[in-house]
Amino acid sequence: MNPKQVFGRGELNANLDAEQLTADIGLDENEIEWRKEFIGFDAEDERRLASMETFLREHREEIAERFYENLTQYDQTTAVIGRSPKSIEQLKMTQQAYLVTLATGDYDEAYFRNRARIGKLHEILDMPLKQYIGQYGVYYDLLFDRLDERIQNQVVEAIEDWAVERAESERSERLFGGMLSALGDDGDDPGDLDDAFETTVRESIHDGIADLLALLRIINLDVQVACDTYVDSYSNRLEREIQRRKRLASDVETDVREPLGDLHDAAGDVAGSAETIHGLATDQSNGVHAAAAEIEELSATVEEIAGTAGEVRAVGERTEEVSSAGLDEAEETAAAMDDLREAIQVAVQATDRLEEQADRIDDVVETIDEVTRQTKLLATNATVEATRGDASSDALEILGEEVRSFADDTSDQLEELPETVKELRAIAREVSEAVDDAATELDESSARVESLGERLETVHDAAEETADGMAEIERVTDRQARSAETISSQMDELADAADRVAGETESLAAAAEEQTAALGEVAGSVDRLTDTAEDTETPGGRRPEP
Repeated sequence: MNPKQVFGRGELNANLDAEQLTADIGLDENEIEWRKEFIGFDAEDERRLASMETFLREHREEIAERFYENLTQYDQTTAVIGRSPKSIEQLKMTQQAYLVTLATGDYDEAYFRNRARIGKLHEILDMPLKQYIGQYGVYYDLLFDRLDERIQNQVVEAIEDWAVERAESERSERLFGGMLSALGDDGDDPGDLDDAFETTVRESIHDGIADLLALLRIINLDVQVACDTYVDSYSNRLEREIQRRKRLASDVETDVREPLGDLHDAAGDVAGSAETIHGLATDQSNGVHAAAAEIEELSATVEEIAGTAGEVRAVGERTEEVSSAGLDEAEETAAAMDDLREAIQVAVQATDRLEEQADRIDDVVETIDEVTRQTKLLATNATVEATRGDASSDALEILGEEVRSFADDTSDQLEELPETVKELRAIAREVSEAVDDAATELDESSARVESLGERLETVHDAAEETADGMAEIERVTDRQARSAETISSQMDELADAADRVAGETESLAAAAEEQTAALGEVAGSVDRLTDTAEDTETPGGRRPEP
């Protein structure tokens, strides 16, 4: 198997410029030599690696097979293998070629350029660095297993060579033993065999370990170069991302400058509206406190009105009682007046009869006329007094006395006319009795009138109390009206302030909408800054397609 016929023949190689890659990672001749010196890789290591070519060729198939058996046990590494255009068998062949080139390279720029290409191909397949470095641990297990066997074989071969040499040496000693004995040196040194054997074993093990170290050093150099390609790719990707983000940040800055200006203006409007609302709210608060005070005063006046109304109601009830009693007495007085009117009517009728008799008495015409006139006058006065209902009992008694006096005078003057006088006396008695009845009725009516007057006075006092209560109610009602007007005015002011607050709130809402819109634009721009993870994570977004 010729590694050159296998290595560097895959489809992905067409997308790589190995020379540019090594230039990008700074891997030139001087750098290569420095790295070799730094880890102690020298010509002796190159010689030892060359001596291991046969060993590596013999075990390449087994190692490659076991290597991919391990990789295909894991989903993550299997996914990477699936992204390669090569089949598993082709990848195994490539792995065998790589194993052989560890012992057949010139370890110059071309060799490490090829190693850089290998590392880059793995990065293109999006194999994480942890997997790439980790797979060398698999290599170590597989190689060391075979190297351990190789070292053991080398030690066995060295011991066998030593045994052969020792046997030949012993035959020579037997040939020259007699001579040496004659010379006094029988060569019998018990430590000679042990020292020679230990030296042979140590040298053989050291030779095997030196081979192992040579292999580890070249693998270490390979890993360094592969890591450089990963780091370079990460750096380029980071640089591109930084530049892209700078451009995006510049674009976002341009995009958000105007929205931020609008946001600033809107914030100013919001602050102004908030300050106005604060002032209006303060005015509203003061108005509410003032209205509350007025309402408290109004409540007090309502309570005062309620108390006064209660008093007025009590007075009204007393007035109603007194008025009811007065009405009853007035009705009784009216009934008594009716009785008096009937008695007077009887007297009047009797007087009429007296007038008829007086017409027959010529001698006492004047007296009879005067008595008749006076009697009529007294009757009229009595009727008037009775009609008025306010005549006193004394007046009625005087009236009765005058009537009796006139009757006596008439009796004296009519002695001459016994029959007439007798008749007149009879009539007079009737009139007297009628007048007595009227007097009695007048007395009773006077008492009722006095009682009615007292009750009317009580009603008058109650009416005055009621008037005072109504005046107090009117006064308190005026206070209520003024308080209500004040509250109404304050409510109007509060309503105006509420309207202004509503207007400012609408302005505030409009400014908030502008802020929201501006923030939406800013958020969109910020999303452009943050929405890059998916693009940067996809292989196609950061490297050419195979």
